[in-house]
Amino acid sequence: MKKTLFLTMMITALVSCNTGNDDKTITDIITDHRPLKGAEIPADIASRLGATHVGGKYFFTEKPYLVEGCERMRSLGYDVVKLWFRKNGGGYPFNSEWNLPDTISLVTLAQHPYWEECFSMPFSVFALSVDGAGIKTTEESAAAEEDDIYKLTRYLLTKYRDRDVTFIIHNWEGDWMLRGGTGDYARWARKEGELIRAVDGDRYTVLVPADSTARCNAMIRWFTARQNGVNRARSEVADTRCRVYHAIEVNKVMDSMDGIPGLANYVLPYTETDMVSWSCYDAMVNDTTENGVSLYRGIEYLRKQIKPTAAMEGKQIVFLGEIGIPEQRYENLLDQESITRNWDVYMGVCLALDIPYIIQWELFCNEPKNEELRRLTETRTRDEMRGFWLVRPDGTTSWVGEYFQQLMDNAGGKL
Repeated sequence: MKKTLFLTMMITALVSCNTGNDDKTITDIITDHRPLKGAEIPADIASRLGATHVGGKYFFTEKPYLVEGCERMRSLGYDVVKLWFRKNGGGYPFNSEWNLPDTISLVTLAQHPYWEECFSMPFSVFALSVDGAGIKTTEESAAAEEDDIYKLTRYLLTKYRDRDVTFIIHNWEGDWMLRGGTGDYARWARKEGELIRAVDGDRYTVLVPADSTARCNAMIRWFTARQNGVNRARSEVADTRCRVYHAIEVNKVMDSMDGIPGLANYVLPYTETDMVSWSCYDAMVNDTTENGVSLYRGIEYLRKQIKPTAAMEGKQIVFLGEIGIPEQRYENLLDQESITRNWDVYMGVCLALDIPYIIQWELFCNEPKNEELRRLTETRTRDEMRGFWLVRPDGTTSWVGEYFQQLMDNAGGKL
């Protein structure tokens, strides 16, 4: 049985991902949908654009950090926010006293005053990153997670039944979870001789581990349990305007397209899910010509791989759960003009393919420029950060923030 599943996975992994268009045709399609090239901006663009708020290294008020970030997002006009919904309160340290018990449930966490205040704000979408067992999933842990997700979903559908609001429950970057982390050991190659360049410039090869199929099976079991929990709650709660969806977040789509085992090719075809979130830096790195072709092809590939639930019939279900360009990482290469142009290319991809949500990393930057600064716990200044932000530490709006504001100001029209 395991051998048959493995062979089926291999066949799926090697199926051609050709969209039927060559790179030039795709580039032309993207250009036709770029706002800075005269494309019309959707009237609902504010309900598609958002940012993540978690782990930032600075703050501006004395309010609990989770609440401050959500209020800032609303003041900027965004309808979509992505948050770390974690049982330890992680990611929101400033001006906060979480006092969470070790045995807290997801429902009890949702009832915490900080979360209740945020959920009361008029966002149209809350994307919630929820921890779980991942490759360590067993039948017992899967059952426990299914029950926890079921109770949370039922609570949200009931609590917010009078509101037109969507909650998306998802994991953090699933391919890194599949590989056991983000270190050198997680840079998989299919065979000897496929050399991958490390961050420090050295070259190394890490073969796909022998237990990769077992890891994929554990992820399938995990995601199936979470989706079952959402499905069960939805079947029991009628007469609600609130929607709760389950999403699988992937982050190594380019590798999957090349046949390396990952969520896109070895997991998505074997378990139903409401949505797929793509943390899409792998496509951005791959697009060396800054033409958006890899991002475009990756989205089309994901759409072919997914097994959507009945609840998603007729809906667009692949979205960009994380995408960001640091203002200050490549100080000699990127300026406002080039960053805005790159964002406009990616926006052209999203508008051409009717992507429902584009979630920028992030509201307040979480990444200091170097390891020495990273080890410090106090707040950071503008020059000390890499520049993944909508709002800089000095309170000014970032370049992507200015671009997004242009889009929202001209919703339904053209720039």
